[in-house]
Amino acid sequence: MGEVSMHEAGQPEAAFEPLLAKLYDGVTAPGGFQDFIEALTASFGLKAVTLIIRNGDTHEVKGLWLSGITAGWVERYALHYAQEDVLAQHIMTSPVAHFYASNLDIAHPEQVPHSRFYREWLSPQGVEYAAGAIVLREGAWFTQMIVQRSPVQPGFSRDDLDTLDRLMPHMQRAIQMRARFTELQFGQDFLAGGLDLLAMPALFFDEHSRAAHMNSRARTLLADSKLLKLEQGHLVASDVDASRKLNFEIGNAIQASRGSTTTLNEVVLLPRPGRLPLMLMVAPVRIAAGQTHGAALVFVFDPDYAPSLTPDRVRKLFGLTDAEARLAVGLCSGRTLDDIAHERTISPHTLKTQLKSIFAKTGTNRQTELVSLLLASPAYFLAERTTTD
Repeated sequence: MGEVSMHEAGQPEAAFEPLLAKLYDGVTAPGGFQDFIEALTASFGLKAVTLIIRNGDTHEVKGLWLSGITAGWVERYALHYAQEDVLAQHIMTSPVAHFYASNLDIAHPEQVPHSRFYREWLSPQGVEYAAGAIVLREGAWFTQMIVQRSPVQPGFSRDDLDTLDRLMPHMQRAIQMRARFTELQFGQDFLAGGLDLLAMPALFFDEHSRAAHMNSRARTLLADSKLLKLEQGHLVASDVDASRKLNFEIGNAIQASRGSTTTLNEVVLLPRPGRLPLMLMVAPVRIAAGQTHGAALVFVFDPDYAPSLTPDRVRKLFGLTDAEARLAVGLCSGRTLDDIAHERTISPHTLKTQLKSIFAKTGTNRQTELVSLLLASPAYFLAERTTTD
């Protein structure tokens, strides 16, 4: 026996007010709008509800909040099927803040069951009908809600869409309020200062997958590189496949930061002709205990560039003398004892004495161990401080 429509299911007015309460609770709730979309799923007997961000040009997808769909199916959609979603294409060219249904509004709905998207993505999940709307738009980026029904449920009616449309102004207001609340909570100066301690480019992404903070090295990278750029705060790569993967992983990490058990791939490789790829590591960030708003960090590693060790920092970190620190840094740069002896016009015997002292102070026994220790230490990964009067 099929499910009834939203209007038949249950006194929509009685269900609507609690939904609005859940929605506005999400402005400050640690889990954001997760409770709201789960309540929407349950109240109207839906199979699944997703709130995502999509790029209208490249079809990059980042999940915000999900109910009734697994992370695995979201990943397949983001990486392989998003560009084939005819309902998504329809709503991105239609007025914002209105729901459209696959069984009512797309051209030739009878052809959908014959598409690869239906056979390989919709049907295996037991999805027959979908309705969707653009909640907010910023340039090419769309915040989008999709609701789904199974084959045993009826298609969406105009009354259903009217009910969903009533949620739209409230959703727009709540999402914008949460964005402002999150900005205030994170603290601009604190995060910016923390990221500037790092020697590698680093970007901090809020729960809407926008770059809220970045260090000076990331700003330099974005200014100089043709491989990465920001569009309305979203990080995109010139390589479309890598960009799609990168944005999916950023969304994945943000969900993981809320406590999700989502599997993280963490590393995205950005191809560069004739050179080793740029390596981007994506990591979830939990801001503070009980404050699981969702956030992620992206670190950018360039195999062709290594942060430089400085004798002063090595000296302070391991309690070395000035001469010992200069020797340790010289060895890390690939020079031999003979090379360093020649450069500094001192005897190899003196350097060997200094090296023994370095081994004792660092707890190492061989040059390879010493180099490995220094390259894994804060002396390597922290940026040099610069002071201005």
